[in-house]
Amino acid sequence: MREISIEKLIDWLGRDGAIAGLEGSDITVSELSEIAAHHSLVVEKKTRRSDIIVELVNRDVDRIDKTTEELLTMKYDSLKEYLRDKKVSKAELLNLLSQLDICPGRGVKTNLTNLVDFAAREISDLGMYQRVARGARGA
Repeated sequence: MREISIEKLIDWLGRDGAIAGLEGSDITVSELSEIAAHHSLVVEKKTRRSDIIVELVNRDVDRIDKTTEELLTMKYDSLKEYLRDKKVSKAELLNLLSQLDICPGRGVKTNLTNLVDFAAREISDLGMYQRVARGARGA
């Protein structure tokens, strides 16, 4: 395995630069998976190279800066765009879904793009159900 310090890359290039550098490198999925395992990240076989890179670089960063209540007020499209723009990690997204008692299926968990779509749909739907329930009680 090549010696690659993700932390040093982040120090030199910043998070976005480290992601771009790793994506432009010749490092293989197998090597990325080994580095991820070294950092106690679980990578499933079907995980895309770019998703592994984002997970490695953002593993210790909370990118979501809105409260759960704020997220629940957002509509699907704006929530999906927000999550993509923030470049949330799979771990952070799974943690958020867990806090809301939402369990994504195995197929959704393997691809970050699918997970973002799933999370945006589920969170916006949950928020809508909560607003409807409050409206019914207030009537």
